[in-house]
Amino acid sequence: MRPRLAAVLAGIVLVVAACGDESTTPVDSPDDVVAGYSVPESVNYNVRWSADPGIDLLRGPSVAVRAYMESYYLAIHGHALSAGYPGFAEATSRQRDRVDFDHSSDPEPERLVGTQFEHLLHMTPTEDGWFVTVCSGNYSVMAEKDGRFFNLTGRSPQAETLRIVAPDQALSNTPELSVAEGAERAPSADVFAGWKVVEHLQAARDQSAYSECDSRMPDARETRPEKANLPHDTPYPTLAPYPGWPRYDEN
Repeated sequence: MRPRLAAVLAGIVLVVAACGDESTTPVDSPDDVVAGYSVPESVNYNVRWSADPGIDLLRGPSVAVRAYMESYYLAIHGHALSAGYPGFAEATSRQRDRVDFDHSSDPEPERLVGTQFEHLLHMTPTEDGWFVTVCSGNYSVMAEKDGRFFNLTGRSPQAETLRIVAPDQALSNTPELSVAEGAERAPSADVFAGWKVVEHLQAARDQSAYSECDSRMPDARETRPEKANLPHDTPYPTLAPYPGWPRYDEN
């Protein structure tokens, strides 16, 4: 590992391992606030995050991971690269097999409700960034059709892996770490802070990750909603986003 980058990543390890303190954590205000950005009208679910001990959701690479995963699913459901958060296109520009979000084979976007649960399971330092395992619980996101609600997936969460690369300036200076939490469901500015997501595998190669992910979901497996091809009369509740995003244009 290059000496200077190793020192930078070692410092970031300490940040990731630190526990977030809402009363003392500063909030950076990115300069590039994107006026008018909002999530697609068809997306009415919120995202709630959790993490294994030692991983701080509010700082450094964890913020980029949160922004990427939320943007990825927004772009999938919104059928457009631009449906992702500000900075999403640039953050994924080095992905060789990036999904062609703008040319979906699906019909018009479905109206989605409920809550998506994401869990940051593992973060392992690499020579130029991090290897990350994320659990995506989509069992609680439902499509609304004629007043009835249909599950998008079964009860099992998906184990996904990312490879992210540190900002270029990390070669000479420790990058500023964006901090993000608040009542908003989406950021109005680029919170990727120069991090690049260069690889995303929607199915983790490590099979043990699936059982780990299953145990990290907030609902016991037997209580998770599932009706194959049959509607629910009421949807899974749309819970408040966590940790959410601040209003950067007000900071």
